[in-house]
Amino acid sequence: MSAWAGISVVNALPSGLGAATAISLRVDATLSNTCTDSENLSQLVKTILKYFENRYSLPKFCVKILSQVPPGSGLKSSSAVAVALIKAIIYKYSLYEPNIPRLAAELSKIAGVSFTGALDDAAAAYYGGIVFTDNTNMKIIRVDDVRDDLNVVILIPRDIKRPYISLNEMRRYSSLFNTIFERAFQGDFFKAMTMNGIAIAKILYPNLEDIIVKALKLGALAAGVSGNGPSLFAVCREGDEEFFQELFSSYGDVLKAKFVRFGEEM
Repeated sequence: MSAWAGISVVNALPSGLGAATAISLRVDATLSNTCTDSENLSQLVKTILKYFENRYSLPKFCVKILSQVPPGSGLKSSSAVAVALIKAIIYKYSLYEPNIPRLAAELSKIAGVSFTGALDDAAAAYYGGIVFTDNTNMKIIRVDDVRDDLNVVILIPRDIKRPYISLNEMRRYSSLFNTIFERAFQGDFFKAMTMNGIAIAKILYPNLEDIIVKALKLGALAAGVSGNGPSLFAVCREGDEEFFQELFSSYGDVLKAKFVRFGEEM
């Protein structure tokens, strides 16, 4: 079973309100009855397996994760892994879980891979579209559709690692990010993405801000840091992607994707 990667519209750490949109990079999870490399499973996968083994008395099985998303890049890979794996287990054993994104978020929080559980990321991975959430109270507020005639060009910067992130420090900016959330919620999608992306760059990656400015000067509809970074993105019209690929290729590895519409089939 599969789930989508994503990019940030509004980072949820400062205020608890978040928004994310799915992009056409996939994570696939498959199961089999024999497992020889269980010691190499991530803490998130182990936490999910433990939940299902304990709740439903399931036998042990092997998990294989195939991902188009670099881990720890800010492209919502952990949420996509959680959603894809939960879907695979539910399908294989004909189980019922009423809210897969919320379960993925709760288990991500237990596994220690997210401060808030990243419900916005998990919901985008599951539904597609753009998702608005209250991560503090684990509520999906709204899911909107998105355009599928745009490209998203992504930079994975070389030699830049995610810095230590202090939740208390991030919450100092809650008022700013509440304003950005409200702007996105009212429909000013690209402006909110850019405001969010530049704000996260200023807080966590000041050396990357210049690249974002260059992307905006090239005509990007939106640009910034996704998630907690270090990935950057630029949203552009079809046919313009080569300009952003050329810009980003000087700084690291480049990926290309599209927005995923709400309910779009894998």
